[in-house]
Amino acid sequence: MKQIIPITVLWLLAFTMQAQDNHIVDSYVDSLRAVMSQKSYELTNDYDVSPYYYQMFFPSTYYTNVTRSVFSLDSTSQTFLNLHLLRIYANRPSLVNHYDEQFKNEALLEASRSASDRTNADMKKEINSAISSSSKGRVGNNDFDIGLQVVKPNFWKTAGNFSLKFTQNYFSENWYQGGNNNQTMLATLNLSAIYNDTKKITWENRLDVRLGFITTPSDTCHTFMTNNDKLQLNTKLGVKAAKNWNYTISGEAKTQMMPGHRTNNRLKFSDFLSPLDVSLSIGMDFKPKLKNNNTLSIALLPLSYKMRFINSHDENIHKVYSFVNRTMKQDYGSRLEVNCKFTIVKNFTWKCRSYAFTSYKYVEAEMENIFTYEFSKYISTDVYTLWRFDDNRPMKYYDDNLGYFQFKEYITLGLKYDF
Repeated sequence: MKQIIPITVLWLLAFTMQAQDNHIVDSYVDSLRAVMSQKSYELTNDYDVSPYYYQMFFPSTYYTNVTRSVFSLDSTSQTFLNLHLLRIYANRPSLVNHYDEQFKNEALLEASRSASDRTNADMKKEINSAISSSSKGRVGNNDFDIGLQVVKPNFWKTAGNFSLKFTQNYFSENWYQGGNNNQTMLATLNLSAIYNDTKKITWENRLDVRLGFITTPSDTCHTFMTNNDKLQLNTKLGVKAAKNWNYTISGEAKTQMMPGHRTNNRLKFSDFLSPLDVSLSIGMDFKPKLKNNNTLSIALLPLSYKMRFINSHDENIHKVYSFVNRTMKQDYGSRLEVNCKFTIVKNFTWKCRSYAFTSYKYVEAEMENIFTYEFSKYISTDVYTLWRFDDNRPMKYYDDNLGYFQFKEYITLGLKYDF
């Protein structure tokens, strides 16, 4: 009978506290707003932020001073917080997993003593001191688990996109301007894996794959031919040297996947790993921080090694690249690389990747531009241009109008998917 009476009193008190819950929540929200308005997580004397509210968010704990204060004859100790905690003890005892005697040596929990012992300002100061000391990683026998989990940051960022685009042209036999029926297909795949520890090391890896075909009804030797074929891997390792400057090692490997032909000609002019161009360069990379996810990289590489390898035994491929009685050519020189990506207007981007290599006997350079407009998440159009200069080719490839310059361009519309 003696045990039933206190329990009954607890239930009666819990029932009368139902109307007071909203007041407690409102008071606590107002306290948080006051603290956040100062842009600081420390308690200050500028606002009356109750230091007792931490008891609501610490691990569920039974505090002996709560029941003591509620049943006390002193009405000032019967605070809304104590009444609210008492309601939890009575209605949901299964949620209470700790008791304050376990933490009697914790400085932060010592601050939960009666306000009559110290002023509100003194208690705020003590709580701030306890929080500060705990943030330094103090470890002791009386420490307890508060559910924190330390997660190791992931400095890798991966991305990719795939696109598949088609075009088709049809002319009736009596079309007044004439023309050749044809269909084209272009598939592209771009993958990137970038490591950046935000302090010293960056490592960029990019894979660019393009493969396109075009039907050739007027060609007596081929039903279709490739009009786009590239397999290229770029890697760049940077170590921070100064603001926006990195010491850099840059590498590139480039080849194609399918045999290369010309109209009405069965000879091969290129093939897989024929040629394979590999370069390795050392220098400095300038990478300013731009807004709106725009990027710019200018790499000055005074020490550069270039190797061209011909894997095919086809004599015509060796003649095209002046590789008579050999399969490999090596050169040393300097290299310049410029890569950028800019958002011109919403959904319209410009990507440029260019390089220039010189052995001080010849110059080889390329500038690739891709203008992309995204109509929606899955539909886009590309305008692609490629300028190339190579004065190391035989004179038969010299053009009266362009000289050693070469140009390539196409426009596509189709599906894309980012991942």
